[in-house]
This record gives sequence, C-alpha cells and structure tokens, in this order.
Amino acid sequence: MKIGFIGCGKIAEPMIRSVARRFPQACICVSKRSAEISLRLESQIENLKVGDNQWVLDQSDIIVLSVLADVARKIFPDLNFRKNHKTISVMADISLAEVCDLIGPAHNPCVTIPLPFIETGNCPLPVYPDSALLEQIFGDENPIILLESEEHMGPHFAATAILSTMMAQLNCAGSWLGNKTGSLVNAEIYVASLVSGYLNTVPKDGNNRFLEVMQDLSTEGGLNTQLLNHNRSAGMLTTLNAGLEALGERLKGNG
Repeated sequence: MKIGFIGCGKIAEPMIRSVARRFPQACICVSKRSAEISLRLESQIENLKVGDNQWVLDQSDIIVLSVLADVARKIFPDLNFRKNHKTISVMADISLAEVCDLIGPAHNPCVTIPLPFIETGNCPLPVYPDSALLEQIFGDENPIILLESEEHMGPHFAATAILSTMMAQLNCAGSWLGNKTGSLVNAEIYVASLVSGYLNTVPKDGNNRFLEVMQDLSTEGGLNTQLLNHNRSAGMLTTLNAGLEALGERLKGNG
C-alpha cells in the first residue's frame, strides 16, 4: 500500500497512526501541513516520509485529503493528480462535485468523517458514496455507515459537534464531584464510567434507545428526573436542537 496524506492535522494524525499500526509494510507519505506534526510522525514511524504536496501525490496511489476547504481551493489547482489516484476526502464545507473539480483527472472520491479515536478503533465512519477503499483500510476496526445521499453527510458532520458540548457537561459534573469529594481522579473515573457503561449497553438499532434509557433512568421524584427537568426548564434541549439546526444550515449542500 502506498498511501499519502495531503494535510497533517488533528484528524490526519490519528488516521496515519492507525494505518501505520495496522499496515506495517505500507509506504506512508505525508505533506508538511502541519510541519510540526508531520515531522514528529516521521521521527516515530519508520515507514513514513515527509515531503511537499506534489511529492506526496507522486509517491502515492491512495490519497487522503485532509485540509480545510479554503486551503483545498487554494492549493489543489496547482497540484497534478493522476487519473488512477484513489481518494478519500475528510474535508467539511465542500461538496463532492467541487472536490472532483479540484482533483481532476482523479475521480470518484468518497467523503467520510473520522474522529481522533480512529487511532485505536471503533470510530464510526459515515461514508458517501460506497467505498471499498475505505472498507479495506479502516473497515475491520471501525463501523462503516453507508449514507443514502451526499445530503446526509452534512448532518453527520454537524452531529459530531455535540462532542464538545458533552465534554463540557462531563467536565462540569466531574469538577463538581471532585470539589465535593476532594478527588478529581476518582470523580473523572466515576463520571466517565457512568456514561461509557450505559452507552456500551445501548443497542444501536434505530428504535429510540437513548430515549428508552432516559425514561428508565427518570423515575418519578428521582435524582435524574430532577436534574433533567431543571435542564429542560433552562432551555438546554431547545438550545441544543437550535444549535444543531444552525450547523445543518451551514453545511447544507456541502457534503
């Protein structure tokens, strides 16, 4: 496998580490964007080399596109993609049609949404269109979610934004518990295990299982019910939904 990464930021780095771990014989070529990350990877991974963008394209058969949309529009027109390049885009705010225009004569890219924990596996990967390439490289460790249309990619990108909000809530609960008990370590273990324990047991079958768990937890007069009602009264869920709608509008039609 000869795989190249145009862009080397917080999303590309864990993808690169995943490839290096699982395909130790792969030839990995990484662009100098960003130089700090790419050079660190070069010092740590034996079969990884760093060069400029065109060198990455010349040395690779598979190309992962991992730059901001505005950067892609600026640098891709000056690069020489090959017709036989197989490409995976992890770029938000840019449609597949525009990606195709920018990387021609390469064609038939797919787009997906990796998250940093792809490095260790179990990272959901929504993809459009269907991609045997994505399945080959990442599918054995990560669930591949085939979308019916490119229009569904935008909402998936938007849904990833809930993570910062969730982490802020967990940090709030963990800090509160740690301050009450005097042990932030125990508080973090407890709060993280509460959430992960429930999520690991929830079936993922489209039958409103999150709601089902919430209802099971929310007994009348119980602690969960009191806090949920407090947050609802404060507009937490309404605000969250409005924020997701705003992100959906921003990403509409852009894949």
